[in-house]
Amino acid sequence: MLQHKRRLAFTLIELLVVIAIIAVLIALLLPAVQQAREAARRSQCKNNLKQYGLGLHNYHDTNGMLPPAGANWGSPQLGWQPKILPFMDQIQIFKKLDMNLATAWDTVMPDGRRARQINAPYTRCPSDPSNKIAAGEFNGWAQSSYGGNLGSQRTPSANGGCNQYMTPGVNYESTQGSADHGNTTSPSTLSGPFGRLGPTIKFAQISDGLASTFLVGEILSDCHDHDGGWWQYNGMGNAHASTAAPLNLMCTCPSLNTATPASAPRCFPGGTDCRTVSNWNYSWGFRSAHKGGAHFLMADGTVRMINENLDYQTYQRLGGRADGKTISNF
Repeated sequence: MLQHKRRLAFTLIELLVVIAIIAVLIALLLPAVQQAREAARRSQCKNNLKQYGLGLHNYHDTNGMLPPAGANWGSPQLGWQPKILPFMDQIQIFKKLDMNLATAWDTVMPDGRRARQINAPYTRCPSDPSNKIAAGEFNGWAQSSYGGNLGSQRTPSANGGCNQYMTPGVNYESTQGSADHGNTTSPSTLSGPFGRLGPTIKFAQISDGLASTFLVGEILSDCHDHDGGWWQYNGMGNAHASTAAPLNLMCTCPSLNTATPASAPRCFPGGTDCRTVSNWNYSWGFRSAHKGGAHFLMADGTVRMINENLDYQTYQRLGGRADGKTISNF
């Protein structure tokens, strides 16, 4: 009787078919996995801003005002973020700062690092590709993915040909936003709730409504030139983001270093190359690595994802705290 031998292996064609099927399945699953990961990152980013909201409201309840984002170039040279450390479950860091130093951020900590090199757990958005520690001035500043809202403020660039967003009443509030880069101690010339010279702002002075005024928003530190991070009054995480620049304007970001007037016309107004980070009319804007928008902490403590295609005038009004203008649904 004839006996048939049992085949124990795949043919080459069968193996190739199996590999092709697996490749197709991976290709189908990969976008879903990436979307799930980005959804998780967005959730973490949103939670970080909620933590800022709790800290800022607790600070205001205790001190009767928001934390000043500076001291009129005086001492100590701290931004508002270090001042809320005790209200963010980070009091051990705050207690070790030497407030007798003008540069309190340069305090040597027990582990040998300078205070300015330390990041708190909530300061980074997991989607932010920027460097966590900038290798600039003084060999390193811890960077934040979040900055205080300067408001609808005038932010002239170092290059005078790069002031595309400088029309009063359109790109910034003509009166309250008139102080260049928020360099004022008077709330009357500051559009938003934070200014780097430290004017005292209370919730009562956010007369447009806490639910319709930005308090803190997302930034990308690689697109900015103020290396002081979230520690220093002159750092980008302090009060160095205005709504004058449209949301998610990426002209000064490394990803557009190879851009051309044809591929990114907004970055080359009149043929002028405005991609340098010192062109503050562009770099002092809110932006994120999230597709289509950025998260903002509203003054009432809620967190909103703002679409980058939101009407520009509505965006301006959300930046200003007391422009007296009605905001429709956003």
